[in-house]
Amino acid sequence: MGDFIWAMAVSFQTLFIILSGVIYVYTREKSFKYYGLYNVFLIIYLLSRYDPVYDAFEGFVGNWLARRNARIFTNILFFYVQVLFYNFYTIFALYFLDFDKHIKKYFKGVVQILRALFFFFLIFGVFCFFIKDEDLYISFYTFLYLPVMLSIFVPTVIRAIKYSGKHKNYFLIGVTTFVAFALVAFVGSFVPSLNMENPIAFFFLGIVIETLFFSLGLAYKVKILNDDKNRVYNEITRHKHQQQVSKLQGLLEGEEAERKRLAQELHDGIAGDLTAMRYQLSFIDMQKETPENADVIKELAQIVERSSVQIREISHNLSPSSITNFGLIKAVENYCTKIEKHSPLKIHFHVEEESPDISERYETHIYRIVQELMNNIIKHSGATDAFLEINFEDPNLTINVKDNGKGFLFDENTDGIGFSNINSRIKF
Repeated sequence: MGDFIWAMAVSFQTLFIILSGVIYVYTREKSFKYYGLYNVFLIIYLLSRYDPVYDAFEGFVGNWLARRNARIFTNILFFYVQVLFYNFYTIFALYFLDFDKHIKKYFKGVVQILRALFFFFLIFGVFCFFIKDEDLYISFYTFLYLPVMLSIFVPTVIRAIKYSGKHKNYFLIGVTTFVAFALVAFVGSFVPSLNMENPIAFFFLGIVIETLFFSLGLAYKVKILNDDKNRVYNEITRHKHQQQVSKLQGLLEGEEAERKRLAQELHDGIAGDLTAMRYQLSFIDMQKETPENADVIKELAQIVERSSVQIREISHNLSPSSITNFGLIKAVENYCTKIEKHSPLKIHFHVEEESPDISERYETHIYRIVQELMNNIIKHSGATDAFLEINFEDPNLTINVKDNGKGFLFDENTDGIGFSNINSRIKF
C-alpha cells in the first residue's frame, strides 16, 4: 500500500511540474514558478524515500567518496533537499495568497528568513560533512528549521484568512492536511514507541491530498488572473473609447459653436445691414423723381428682401432654434416643410411615436444627420419624392431615408465631407 501511495505521489508531482511550467509560461505568474520548483525538489525527496533509488545514489557518490563519507553526504543532502522544497513551498504560498500585493512588509520579512535558512543549512551542511556528523545536521533540522517553519505557517494562515481572496480556501485545506500528515509521519519516524509500521506513507498521502486541493486552487487562480486581464483590457478599451468620444465631442461641439457664431453674425450683422438698406430704399422711393429711378429702386428693394430671407434661412439652418423650442421631431418637420417650399421635392415624413426623450445635444446631432441626407437628395439625386421615417424603440433610434432619384454606389461616394460628418456624428 505504501509503494502505491508513493507512486501516486510521484506521478502527481510530475504532472504538476509540467502543468505549473506551462501555466507559468502562459501567465508569468510567480506563484506557478515557485510551485514548479517546489515540486521539483519534492519529487527528488520522494525518490530518495524509495530504497533502491537511495541506495543507487549513495553507491554513485561512493565512487568518489569513501563508503562512510558517501552515506553522510547523501543523508545531509536529502535533508537539505527538504529545506529547499519547504522554502519554495512557502514562497509559492506567499505569492499564491497575494501577500506580495496586500501585505508586502510581511512578505519581504518571510522571504528574508527563508533566504537566511537556505544559506545557513547549506553552509552548516558542509560543516557537518567535514566533521562527519550527520546527526548534528538532522538535530538542527528538527529543532531549528521545523519550528521556524511552523512559526511562519501559523501567522501565514491567519493573514491568508484576512487578506486573501476565495482561492485561499483551497490552499488552506490542502496545506493544513499536508502539515498534519507530515507531522504524523515525522513523529512516527522518530518515536519508536508509537509502533507505526510505515509512517512515511502518511507523508505521501498528505502530498496526494494537498495536490488535489492545490489543483483546484491553481485552476481558480488562473480564472482570477484571466478575470483581472479581462478587467484591465476592458478598462483600457473603455478609456480609449472615452478618449475617442471626448475628441469627437470636442470637434462636434466646436463645429456647433462655430455654426451658432456664424448664425449670430449673419443675423446681427448682414441681416441688420440689409434691413437698414431696405429702409433707406424706402426713403429714396418716397423721394423718387423719375419712373426709371422708381423701377431701379423697386428692383433693388426686391433683391434686398430676397437676400434678407436667404440670410434668415441660412442663419436658421446653421443654428435651428426650433430644436430648443419644440424638440427634434418638430424641428425636422419644419425643416422638411421649408425644403418643400423652396424646392420641387415632395417629402413624406413619418414618425412612429412622439419625440424620444433624449438630450438636446444628441437631438442636434440627429438633426444634422437628417439635414445632410436631405441636402444630398436635393443636390445630387434628381428625385421628386423623398421618404423620411424616424422610429424610436428604447434604446434604439432608427432614421430611414429614401428617394426616387438616380441612386449611387456607396463605395464610390464615401470620401466626401458630408458622409464624413454623418459618420463622425453616428460614432459619437
